[in-house]
Amino acid sequence: MAEYPLLSLARRTAVGVVLAMTTLCFSVDVGSAATTAPAKTSVPCERPGHGFKPTKAKIPAVGKTVGVVLVPRTANNQVGAGPTTEEGKWLMAMDPETRPGNGRGAVLLSAHTWPDGSALGNAMLRKLGSGDRITLIGKYGEQACYGIHKRVSYPKDEVPREAFSSSGFERLVIVTCSGKRYGPGNWSHRTLWYAKIVVPKKPAPAPAEPPANSGSSSLLGGLLSFLG
Repeated sequence: MAEYPLLSLARRTAVGVVLAMTTLCFSVDVGSAATTAPAKTSVPCERPGHGFKPTKAKIPAVGKTVGVVLVPRTANNQVGAGPTTEEGKWLMAMDPETRPGNGRGAVLLSAHTWPDGSALGNAMLRKLGSGDRITLIGKYGEQACYGIHKRVSYPKDEVPREAFSSSGFERLVIVTCSGKRYGPGNWSHRTLWYAKIVVPKKPAPAPAEPPANSGSSSLLGGLLSFLG
C-alpha cells in the first residue's frame, strides 16, 4: 500500500544535528471501527525512574486503551508511521528517539485519520481536548501520565518545529491529520495536542491524635472539683 507524507519538520539536537521528521497520514476507506476495551487498572500514576518503552496508551476521553508501536526511523532519519491495516488505525505510533521517563524532550506520538471517520485520529479530533489525560503504560507496569494543556490546528506547512524539540522539559506531543481532505494522504491541516507531565499529589498527613491529658479534660476536672 502506498504511503503519503503528513508533514516534514526539522529539529536540532544538542550537538547541532538536524533531524528530518515526517509523520504519515493514510486514507483507506473501511466500514467499521475496531473495538478496543478500556483499560481496567487501578495502578497509581507515579513517575518512572527511567525511560521505558510504552506498549499501551490509555485515553479516557475517547474511552479506549490502544496499543503503542515504536516505529524505527528510516535511512533518511525520517519518522515512520503505524501500519495501515484495520488494526493499525487504532494504534498509536511513537518515535523511539525520546521515551517517557527520560525527563527531557518531546515524546512524539501520531495517529491515523481516515476519511470515513473510523480511526483513532478521528476519535481524538472529536473528543480529546485541554484538561484530558493520557497515560502511557509499559510492559512491566511503568506509567507516565500527561495532562493536555493545549490543542492547536495548523495549516500543514506551518507546524512549528519547536514543538518536536528533543531538548527542554519532558512533554507529550501528539499529531494527526485534520481539516479538509484533498486526496489520499493530502489533508489541509495538522492538529497537535501538547501535554505536560502529571505529578501525583502526595496525600496530606493525618492529623495527630490529641494527648490524653487535653485542655478540655483539665477544665472538666477543675469544674468537678469546684462542684464537690
